[in-house]
Amino acid sequence: MEAVETRRLIAHEKLLVDVIKRQAGTLKKAILEGTMNSVEAGATEIDITFTGERSKDSNNPSPAFLSIYDDGIGIKTKEELVKHFETFGQPHEENENKIYAQFRMGRGQMFAFGKNTWRTSDFEMVVDIDNMELDYQLKDGLPPVDGCKINIELYKNPFDNWSIHSVKSLKEQVKEQVGFVKIPVKFNDEVISVDPATLNWDYEDDFAYYKFNDTSSLKIYNLGVYVMSKSIKEVFVGGIIVSKQQLKVNFARNDIHEAECNVYKEIKKVIEQNKIKKANKYYKSLTADERTNLLCDLRDAIGSSYKVEGKRIFQTAQQKWMSWKMIVKDDRPWCFAPMGSRTADKAMEMGVALCFDDRIPEELGYNGPLNEFFEWLWSDFENSEQYFSSYTKKNINKLTKSFLMYDGREEVSSTCNLSKLQDMFSETFHYIPNDKLKKSEKIFIETLNYLNCWDDRDIRIGVSSVAEAWTDGHSFIALDRKWLFSRPLTHIFRLLPIFTVICHELAHDDNTSGTHIHGPDFYENYYEITMRYGYKNPLNHVYTFAEKLKRAKIEQKIAKEEQKEIELKEKLGLISCESEGN
Repeated sequence: MEAVETRRLIAHEKLLVDVIKRQAGTLKKAILEGTMNSVEAGATEIDITFTGERSKDSNNPSPAFLSIYDDGIGIKTKEELVKHFETFGQPHEENENKIYAQFRMGRGQMFAFGKNTWRTSDFEMVVDIDNMELDYQLKDGLPPVDGCKINIELYKNPFDNWSIHSVKSLKEQVKEQVGFVKIPVKFNDEVISVDPATLNWDYEDDFAYYKFNDTSSLKIYNLGVYVMSKSIKEVFVGGIIVSKQQLKVNFARNDIHEAECNVYKEIKKVIEQNKIKKANKYYKSLTADERTNLLCDLRDAIGSSYKVEGKRIFQTAQQKWMSWKMIVKDDRPWCFAPMGSRTADKAMEMGVALCFDDRIPEELGYNGPLNEFFEWLWSDFENSEQYFSSYTKKNINKLTKSFLMYDGREEVSSTCNLSKLQDMFSETFHYIPNDKLKKSEKIFIETLNYLNCWDDRDIRIGVSSVAEAWTDGHSFIALDRKWLFSRPLTHIFRLLPIFTVICHELAHDDNTSGTHIHGPDFYENYYEITMRYGYKNPLNHVYTFAEKLKRAKIEQKIAKEEQKEIELKEKLGLISCESEGN
């Protein structure tokens, strides 16, 4: 006979230990939790103090201490202590001063980092999770104190495990966490918070204060305390938002329940409005993350397609950007290629193919046949109620048919043209030994190396099917023979491009024979090289090189004429001797 009973799920004590120890991964988050507790206790000022220094002996670590003092209401009765301190997860009552509190679990973040001694009213509570786990010592009947004083003897010196590098860096971390708390928050006697109501904002409504700028992320604060940052790639705009009403956050207070939080839904409307304003500024140069965000809007059919069709949001393997309008006007076959690929670089320069960065499909979450990428990208617009022109559909079909494989390893549909870009070019890179060079080539290279302005790199002549020049990043720079001597080098203005190409390779401190990527370091190096003063700047030697090359050619011509004269005299002398003998 079946038996049915109703039972209740329960939590093991170990779960509470894990909740305490694993809520916060950083000391700044534990400090943030203590700050929020103080604000909810009605404090008018909060004092945070950190003392400690890096240990000189790893076997005998130096102690480090953290304290958080406030002048709030504290804990007045033992009943309140049991409900609000001893019991985790106690539901909040309507008459409580709830500002941040949602779970009544946060104090565990402070317990996780060290031995806690709390002093409030006539109570003292000592919590030592590492040594006593969930047991704690309670003293009462002590001389009463105002507010709450928390002293924490940290289990690990944060200097020793490099979780912080200095007291200054910890102060800046904590400042970011509590920067817009209304009441003064001090860190080692320095005020690090400011009431948001006293600041100038771009916009303000019943839900939040808003400041939009060109920073790399949008920082979101819940009633003045930090919750999370959203990247430009996610939201397109950077800046700061400080909510005026409580946001619904997750257990760790580092994310927002967007689907359930009505306050954040209203905030998102303002973010979207500013995103549209920013995107419509045609004169603004977009960052890579901003372009990706607009590309995601195209994928998700957000807004009007015509507003992004003219934006350069498709990155090529040459690190350049193209718009949808530019792509559909281009008649070349197209493919996805590795960023900086020499083959793609050559194909683009010669007009053979249009090569897009092969990271685009992955960034957008596409894993289907690559020749159908643009069909997929526009599919939501095509299926939505928004206007989708037959002209756009025609262009998509055209692109699907003109796909070109890069190396033959791509996943494509059966209708795809199976031609491969790499079959058109063989990526060869080798330099020609000095004894195999023509005399004019030897003179050219010897004159270049004579200048001694190439940072100890040897200038060589080589042969490549895909590059004008390349380097190993430290010992040599090779110039492609065909490119180098494809035009008469008779004028200084014909020599200048050669010097700029060598400077270009000189700015690379890695091997460029396979790829040709230009990061921030490259541009800094190139600027430094071409802006050097005096003889150290290679560009200052163009005229000297032209004169020396001209002189070397004259000397070569003179030597050649002298040699002819010697040979002629020898020939005439030989004829004379033969005639006398007869």
